[in-house]
Amino acid sequence: MDKKINLILLVIAIIVGFWAFGTFDKKEPVNQEKEKVQMPKELVASGHPAWPPIMYQQDDLIVGAGPEIVKKVFADLGINVVSPYEGLWDVVQEKAKSGEVDVLAAAYKTTEREAYMDYSIPYTIDPIVLVVKKGKTFPYSKWEDLIGKKGVVTIGDSYGQEFDQFVKEKLSPKQVATPEEAFALIKSGEADYFVYALYSAENYIFQNQLANQAEIIPQYVSTENFYLTISKKSPFVNLMPQVNDLLEKYKSDGTIDQIIKNNKQLLWGSEATK
Repeated sequence: MDKKINLILLVIAIIVGFWAFGTFDKKEPVNQEKEKVQMPKELVASGHPAWPPIMYQQDDLIVGAGPEIVKKVFADLGINVVSPYEGLWDVVQEKAKSGEVDVLAAAYKTTEREAYMDYSIPYTIDPIVLVVKKGKTFPYSKWEDLIGKKGVVTIGDSYGQEFDQFVKEKLSPKQVATPEEAFALIKSGEADYFVYALYSAENYIFQNQLANQAEIIPQYVSTENFYLTISKKSPFVNLMPQVNDLLEKYKSDGTIDQIIKNNKQLLWGSEATK
């Protein structure tokens, strides 16, 4: 009788064991599937459509040094990056706020933007200058020299938080959607100056052969850092520590400087000396 009971208990133990093993075995794929749902296969990184060589529109894409750096960093983390054109700069920022865009390839740091994006370490600098009509330069050494003059800026752009505040309090520049509109106002005399990034201004003048129509005042308005940003609503936001480690690595070994130099040469050829 004892043998029969022992045999029955053994059979029951085996059945329970198979049942438990099968149950646990089935749970793992379910968890894996949940992970796949939580982490998208692609990261959407966009940027300013007219800020070369760091970022600019080419057909339906945003290209330039910034998107190239973003793709390199996230490739190291095993994540594919797409860089679609998402509209004008103010529209792109709104999409980063909503989480529709995961990453901005480059952005200045402002308090307003920090509310909806996490910032990386700075990976390059961006000098800001004044573009004027050829032969119409004026003495400029400080921001106050702009008071009373007719300025133009592009919608949604920041030129550093301190200068942005000065513009808001002391200046009343005309806002336009594109650099093309701004240069047209400079050419017609309707604006005395256009606030723009140095390298983007140099590129626009070179590409459009405007050296006899526009020039740049050498004194910088400001020099701002460029950062990679991740939307606080992006599923990739927790990767910022790893992103910073990789940016630091590529800054230190010269990779980022080389990417920027390559993109300048792509746009300007032998004219790209900086």
